[in-house]
Formats: sequence, structure tokens, C-alpha cells
Amino acid sequence: MSDPLLTVSDASTDVGADRPSGLIAPDCRHYVGVRPCAANRLCRGCAHYAPYRQRVCVIKLGALGDVIRTLCILPELRRRYPEAEVTWVTRANAARMIEGHPGIDRVLAFDAGTCMRLGAEWHDVVICLDKEAEPAALATSLPAATKLGFALSEWGTPVPGNDAAEACFVLGLSDRLKFAENRKSYPQLAYEALGWVYDGQRYELALGADDAAEAKRELGAKGWTPERLTLGVNVGAGAMFANKIWPAARMRQLLERIHQVYPSVQVVLLGGVEERSVMEELHGALGWTVHGGWDHDERGFLGLIDLCDVVFSGDTMAMHAAIARQRGVVAWFGPTCEQEIDLFGLGEKLIAETGCSPCYKRVCDQGDACVGSVSIEDTVSAIGRVMSQHGGTARVKLPAEMEAVRSLVAQVEWRAAG
Repeated sequence: MSDPLLTVSDASTDVGADRPSGLIAPDCRHYVGVRPCAANRLCRGCAHYAPYRQRVCVIKLGALGDVIRTLCILPELRRRYPEAEVTWVTRANAARMIEGHPGIDRVLAFDAGTCMRLGAEWHDVVICLDKEAEPAALATSLPAATKLGFALSEWGTPVPGNDAAEACFVLGLSDRLKFAENRKSYPQLAYEALGWVYDGQRYELALGADDAAEAKRELGAKGWTPERLTLGVNVGAGAMFANKIWPAARMRQLLERIHQVYPSVQVVLLGGVEERSVMEELHGALGWTVHGGWDHDERGFLGLIDLCDVVFSGDTMAMHAAIARQRGVVAWFGPTCEQEIDLFGLGEKLIAETGCSPCYKRVCDQGDACVGSVSIEDTVSAIGRVMSQHGGTARVKLPAEMEAVRSLVAQVEWRAAG
């Protein structure tokens, strides 16, 4: 005797090749399982049935900027697997940053529950571009037809997971290869590690209308106006490597010079909790900057970046966020490899010219040598050039203001040449 619950009218008998024959269709992109889907009906014969043809899991847990730049693989991933469900596993803070990306169907924060859940699932492709033991172990343990990138050996050490990943993997084992010989950007290295051909694919981040509106409201309350050209100055960086940011005293000198040369440009100070004291010191001493705040979440910070026409930053998450939102970028490189960063024509690089750079040292034994090797005048000139090129990317600027910027840039460059 059949169960009357299984013969209710919302289970259609119109079953064809493109419609599910069972009461449930767990492969459908609309299927939830714990509650009704948007169609609010059983699955058999449903005209809304939209199955995933493949399943791809990407594991990338690194620093926020590292996660953002790895989004460059999504254009090719979607081209190769147009009907796939794409899952991205990352840390909770990065999960908040990339949530809503149109190329990702499911974002999972890395924790014990996620690992157990994924262990019960099947994927056609698993991609891991982290060498650390936790993500590499997860990639190695997941059931999948194909695994690309990095894995964990039976000795608990990271190894290449496929032949194409070997060249990228060994860069981290040789300072000579990484610092001196490699000329490839990270996106190119990532593509080649997966056995793909790199053709300039870039990384992007989505910003919802609510996040954008909230950023405008908060910054507007602090004196920011959309009518003026906006330069974001990032005063922070992660604590992993020394000298990724300028000391507060030198940053103040730079800001004073920027204000002297470009008085009509509004400068927004960017940073987080760790930069609170520096931001308040600079804002209090100068009096004319816009304090971007230090207590925002990841989406709030992205909203601030989006309000800037140009961003000055070290090799940090702020730089990658600016690239992902296609802002103008002036990026400073000291301890890290500038050749791994592609600005995609959005700006200029300022590169330390010292015998010890890059070094990736956690503690610098050379003082501020790499910071001091790039002059403030060169930095101001680079900022001016990028402002003149990208000042209209977000909003229409007054022609007179843009002409004034170009004229001031020319004057600064003339003085430097003399």
C-alpha cells in the first residue's frame, strides 16, 4: 500500500529525460533537503529541475590577500566546467569576503564540521593551492576523480598533487628560484600548477548594493564626498613579514607631501584593529584626512576600497582588494616578490632597491633600508600619475580638478628630474 504523503498533487507524473523521476533530486541546484525549495513542491517531474553536471571543490585557506588573488582561477574553472557546482573552502574571514561571488556556488568556512561534511561528498575535481598541512590533508582525504595542486604525503609533509604542480611547488624550496629567477605572476603560476594555459585572467570581488550603500553612509558621515577625487592610503599590513608598511613618521611625511602637491584630493586612511593607534595618530596630527575607521568587517573594508579612485598600499590584502575592484593602485614592495603581483594595468609598483630585498623575513636586521630606498617624491609622482589615469573609474570628476592633477604631476616630475 502506497503512502498517501508520496502521492500528493505537488509530485507531478510528468517525468521526462530532463525531469527527475524520484521524489527527491539531491543533485538539483534548488534542492535544500531540510526545508522546501523555492518551488515548494516535491521533485518528481519538476519543471524547475536544474542538476549540477559536475562538482568542484577549491581549498584555499591562506591570508586574505592570498585567497583574493586565487579567485583568478574561476574564469577558466567555469569555462571548463560550465554546469558544475563550485565549492570554495576557506577561513571564516575570507569566507565573509568572497561570499556572493558569482563564480562560486557554495562558500564553506574551514572547521571540523566542514571537513566531516566534505568527507561524505563526492567531487569530480578537488583543487588545493595551499601547502600547509591542514588544507593539504583535507584535499588528500576527499573522495574525488581528479586532484590538482598540492597534497599531503604519508609522512605528513606537503608534496605536489599532480605533475604540473611541481614547478610551482619547488619555488618555495629555493630562494634563488623564487627571488631571482622566477618572473611569473601568481595567477600564471596557479594556472600552470593546475595544468591550464594562462591568458591574463584576473581576479574580481563582488560588492552588494547594501554593502556599497553602507560604506557611502559611514564614510560620508566622516566628511567624505563623492564629488572629490579619493586616494585611499593603507597604513596596515599583516604581521607575518617585516617592513610591509611604512613607519608612522615616514607615512606622515608622505601624507603631508601629498596634501601639499594635491590639495584638492581627499585622503582616506585605511586600516584595521591593529592599526587603530597609528590611524588615530595620523588623523589627529594632520587634521584633514578622512578616518576610514578600524572596526569594520571584511565586507565593510571592501566597501571603503570601492569608494577610492586610487589606493596606495604595500603588498597586502588592501592591494589585492583594490585590484579585484579595479581601482587604481600604487603598490610598494620591500620584503616580498613584486614579480608575483600583476596589477593588470591598474597602476604602478614602487620596488625597494636594496641588496637584501626580497627576503620574506619576519624580523628585519637592516632597519628601514628597503623602506628608505624609495623616495617620497617618487611615491608622490607615481600616485599622481595613477590618479590622472584612474580618477574617473568610479565617478565623473570635474575636468578642472583632473587638469590640475596632471599639471602638478608634471611639476613634481620636473623638479625630481632637475
